[in-house]
Amino acid sequence: MALKTTHLYYLPAVVAAALSASAAAHAETAAPAWDFEFHGYINAHAVFADCDDSGAAVAGNALLCTGKDATSVSNGYSPASFQFSASTQRDGFDLKAFLAIEPGTTDNSAFNGNGDNRAYRAFFTVGNADMGTIKVGRDYGVFGIDVVLEDMALGGVGATAAIRSPLNTTLGAAGYGYVFVDRLSQITYSRQLGEHFQADIGIFQPLDPVSFGGNGYVGDSGSERPGIHGRLRYNFEQGYISSTFFSQDVATPNGDYTARGIDVTAALQLGATRLAASAFDGQGLGYYGLLVDGADINGTPRDTSGWFTQATHTIGATKFGINYGVSTVDLAGVDALVQVEQQRKLSAGVWHTLWTMFTISGEVSRMEAESHAGESIENTAFSVGLALSF
Repeated sequence: MALKTTHLYYLPAVVAAALSASAAAHAETAAPAWDFEFHGYINAHAVFADCDDSGAAVAGNALLCTGKDATSVSNGYSPASFQFSASTQRDGFDLKAFLAIEPGTTDNSAFNGNGDNRAYRAFFTVGNADMGTIKVGRDYGVFGIDVVLEDMALGGVGATAAIRSPLNTTLGAAGYGYVFVDRLSQITYSRQLGEHFQADIGIFQPLDPVSFGGNGYVGDSGSERPGIHGRLRYNFEQGYISSTFFSQDVATPNGDYTARGIDVTAALQLGATRLAASAFDGQGLGYYGLLVDGADINGTPRDTSGWFTQATHTIGATKFGINYGVSTVDLAGVDALVQVEQQRKLSAGVWHTLWTMFTISGEVSRMEAESHAGESIENTAFSVGLALSF
């Protein structure tokens, strides 16, 4: 009995210790607290285009209009977007999951339309200041990202795109000085290097070539190995200088080639004035977007290059801006002289924001495409837009 009494005497302490250990174990494995955020952006623009009626032919430039003038009520350069994110910390690491549904507001089809259900981004990031950050999923790529984010047309229209049957978004200056970055399925590592430098390097699912103009190679890239993209950026108090690259293999019935591109972008903030400039060079890269008309119909890669410059100035809640860009396309393989040689665009705009969330904008853009034969197509587009961010 004495032995049993002794055991009973210590039982409360044993139970308390067991419960304490169980609580500690539960605390270690309990789900972390998450912070959730929701943001959105919706816009629409009334666009009026003075189309070209000269009868000139410029192959590979299907996005400018010819014949009678045209109008649209459509999305701008930035798609309508609903963005969800969840973030937390665990053992010194920052974790974030992100989903953006970006369908735009444009539809040219009756009876509920036929929207683009692939316009989305979904990815997560894990990292910290010491180890860097890894991004996994579908997001905008690294190549050309800085010049795209500088383009003032993100709040407007820039170059129109097939105005009679508008695309999900307009072009900004894509095809007129730089190549659009695109959404890529990727695994990308980023790290801060010292006080000023930032580096990004990653792999992505290769893109299949497509054609806007109907005279470019269309097919399966082959996906024998992943594509590679990267960036080195130097940040300073008034701005930054960055360089990005893109490389992926493309398999064609007539042989394989490597689509590659490199660019340099710089931005400088001088009080209320911001200046930006960029230049790119590519082979088989395309000139509107990545691998869009990057090769002739037989898969022979086209060399492309371009440059873009911009100045904006802000007075109170109003921003004024002007930019100019040029893209050049060399002949390749079976290309004829009717193939586009150069595309140019000049844009000017004004944006006024109310309540930090509602923006009224007006733009005018002059776009020109010239063939290797010397013929040209010209469009002038005027737009008035409304946008809400939240």
